Amino acid sequence: MNMKKLLALLLAVVMVFGIVACTPANPTEPQGTNPNPTEPQGTTPSEPAPTDPVVDPTDPAVDPTEPAGPSIEVPDDYSAYYLSFQSEDQGTANYWDDKGSVAGDLISYFAGGFWGTAMNEEKDGYDWICELANEKPVAQNPDENGLATIYKFEVKVGSQLVYNTLSDKPEFAAFAGREVALEDYLTAWKELYNQSNAIARGPEGAKTGAGTIKGIAEYYAATAAGYSEEAWENVGIKATMEDGKAYLTFEFCQPTNSFYAMYYLASSLYCPIPADFLELIGGLKNFATFANDGALTPIDTSLSTSYYVLEAWQYGKEIVFKKNDLYEDGGRYQIPGVYFAVLPAVNSDPEAALKEFLAGNLDACSIPSTKLEEYKNDPRATTTLDSTTYKLNMNTCTQEEWDYLFGENGTINKGSVWNVKPAMSNDNFLKGLNYSINRQEFASILGKTATFNFFGSAYLSDPENGVAYNSTQAHKDAIASMMENTDGYGYSLTLAQQYFKMAADELLASGAYNAGDTIEIEICWMDTASIDQMGIYLEKYMEDAFNSCGSSLKLDIVHFACAVWSDVYYNKMMIGQFDIGFGSISGNSLNPLNFMEVLKSDNSSGFTLNWGVDTSIPSETLTYDGRVWSYDDLWTAADQGMLLDSDGALYGASLNSIVNNEDGTRTVKINVGEVSLNGISSKVVDVVVFGYNDTVSGSDYEEEPIEFTVENGIATAIMTAEQVAKYDVFTAVQGFDVYFETQIDTVVNSAYVTVWPGEETTDPVVVATKGEWVSYVSASYEERTVILGLLEKFAVENFLCGLTIYGNGSYVMYNERVNPGTGDWTNYIPGYGFGVLAEGDLLG
Repeated sequence: MNMKKLLALLLAVVMVFGIVACTPANPTEPQGTNPNPTEPQGTTPSEPAPTDPVVDPTDPAVDPTEPAGPSIEVPDDYSAYYLSFQSEDQGTANYWDDKGSVAGDLISYFAGGFWGTAMNEEKDGYDWICELANEKPVAQNPDENGLATIYKFEVKVGSQLVYNTLSDKPEFAAFAGREVALEDYLTAWKELYNQSNAIARGPEGAKTGAGTIKGIAEYYAATAAGYSEEAWENVGIKATMEDGKAYLTFEFCQPTNSFYAMYYLASSLYCPIPADFLELIGGLKNFATFANDGALTPIDTSLSTSYYVLEAWQYGKEIVFKKNDLYEDGGRYQIPGVYFAVLPAVNSDPEAALKEFLAGNLDACSIPSTKLEEYKNDPRATTTLDSTTYKLNMNTCTQEEWDYLFGENGTINKGSVWNVKPAMSNDNFLKGLNYSINRQEFASILGKTATFNFFGSAYLSDPENGVAYNSTQAHKDAIASMMENTDGYGYSLTLAQQYFKMAADELLASGAYNAGDTIEIEICWMDTASIDQMGIYLEKYMEDAFNSCGSSLKLDIVHFACAVWSDVYYNKMMIGQFDIGFGSISGNSLNPLNFMEVLKSDNSSGFTLNWGVDTSIPSETLTYDGRVWSYDDLWTAADQGMLLDSDGALYGASLNSIVNNEDGTRTVKINVGEVSLNGISSKVVDVVVFGYNDTVSGSDYEEEPIEFTVENGIATAIMTAEQVAKYDVFTAVQGFDVYFETQIDTVVNSAYVTVWPGEETTDPVVVATKGEWVSYVSASYEERTVILGLLEKFAVENFLCGLTIYGNGSYVMYNERVNPGTGDWTNYIPGYGFGVLAEGDLLG
């Protein structure tokens, strides 16, 4: 299965390496002392910024004209704890079966990862530290560049690491002090990727790409009816005891360096769990959750292997963590506990958190724009750098392009109807919109960071040396053309008027509009409050610039507010039913190159928000190493390796025919291109049928392999009568994935091609069999940065990045006892644990 079919499996609630594995805490919304602030890759939609409250207009109890006063009552027993808040209580810290990031933030307090991060002694960078592991991963088969597919490291077992729980129920309390066994490390992998368990994040392991463990996709496919020992034996994860020490060995599908091997495996998703504990609570789905009958709380259904342990959870009121006295952390954490109050008032009152802070009920909070002038110079205030940037995402499709993606036989979402605005596919009009936004003025009004950058400051293109991508020449070159003759942030009223006038002339000449017409463009927002706080300013910038350009046309910006903040993603931008949409996909801050998948027009990440340009078409802008690439191919080559010669790709597939047989079976014939010569090969290893009913939520998804044979360039797959009946109920999307295994010399990769009904062709698939073969597999940081710059340049110039309007860095107030870097609480590191200066250095 591939991520383009999982549009909603990874819904975020607070912030965003991401496809989404885990997400670090948002430093503009201090989340306490998250022990593992650098969770690995994942990408999730970002929530409204802290100054942009969510208002539910359907809730009659909400009256934003009369905001509530302080409401948190911190019990005396917790007064010494770090005091923070959550805007809602989801009733779970089960990150395995959660589609967002809140559960991931919570579980990282008590479920350890193999490694975490900490500020270095000089306070100018960070160090990776061992948590569940006793050492960093060691390459077992490195090549001449230090890349390897197999990594091995020692893990803590026995007296080195014990479980803890504060449950008062004997059957659960019995696990307190129990030693971790080596086989416990395999449990999470077996259960998470067991398809029959239907765990929300399980399908992620079935994707191809960087960080994929060998055999996991096959294991997932083989466990539709339950655990398969035979399939597990072929997974590239092995546990061994050697000379009294416990080791785990992981084999990746693609070569990687030791840093990214560590990064891919650092998630708390892979913490040890005793199999008998899961049996006691009824499976992984029930970990760290309330029982349906209320008899069990997350205190009972979770085990701690990290710095803190769940102490209390009163649903809708508080979530409390206590220092785990059974975990040896070398004195790193001194805070006795972390107290989260549930504060739904922040959803309707932008000043709710500040009121609680001023009343002494919180140790940190963002300063809302309504109080910025009053408090930004307060001695308790500091500023944070942006971890992500918020954009106006663009639907720049022509009607023909939109219908191909979303129409009756749409490749992304079938059966939709939407009339695109002709102005939105006019390059000069889009440039006019871009130049019209006064980002410095706008950011100062909001108390945010003025920026034109696609990435926030926290994104490092060289994570081992702490080099921020925005500080590199590659990034500066990528945005240079859009910075010329502007204020340094992409604003120029003169340029905006010039481009708007050219656009108006072109639109009139084409007949798209007539003299005197009004161009109406809709901006979609997460909530009504955002229109008042942001929309009115952007409306003025755009309308003033266009309506003063000297054209007979008029621009009218209108606004649409979603009832639920996430609807702007799942019901608007992800299905192409918008003109402009506010939002951001964030995450994967230590691998920005991998993050660029979210800009591909085939939606392979599941999180494409900007539509228009076909990224599969080669462009002169993407000239690298003497070759003209498409965005898709250059990204794939740099991120996970791609085998090419001067004539094209190594593999391919197209649908030949579909025939329903009298016995109820169905014969599917697919043209395939395979190669086998001189140490270079590609072969079909799997054909999978998939289908799902709801392309918005990603629900009702199913897939399974089909028996097939390959002869004379045609893969013939026979669906059983049962499969035909099963998959014909999937009315939204039904298709087939053809999986290839490719090899050049000793480098083996996996890849897939998706074919869709309605695209039948009898033409054979011709693949390249000559020329100089090259493979860009896990290139050096320098090479990756250069390629990243080319991809960004193409994306900026084609508006695939949307229009960045501000970074989420802001003013934050800290309680005097939590003075960052010098506070009374030793080693307290708010948010990410480090910031990034504009020149690329890390700062505590």
